[in-house]
Amino acid sequence: MSMTIGVNVAAFDKTIVNRGDAIRFRRAGDTSFRNGIITKIADSQIEILHSNIQNNATSFAQINAADVAVGVWEIYWTADFVTINYQAGGG
Repeated sequence: MSMTIGVNVAAFDKTIVNRGDAIRFRRAGDTSFRNGIITKIADSQIEILHSNIQNNATSFAQINAADVAVGVWEIYWTADFVTINYQAGGG
């Protein structure tokens, strides 16, 4: 199931991914995933609050729908920890 929709311009499908969903993501080429919570969702971008293990702090990450559509990010997300959704990356 794809988290993005759109033919000419990629956008996040808000019927599939929502604010408050738990998310696990990594950029193509990275070796480790980051875990967080989606705090903001717009048509073209989601914002994620995640734990930064390097300096033991919380950080925000932003993911663009256009990057997801072309496979820049590998993403797992869930609203209930029963159904796990997956968006393949190109890495």
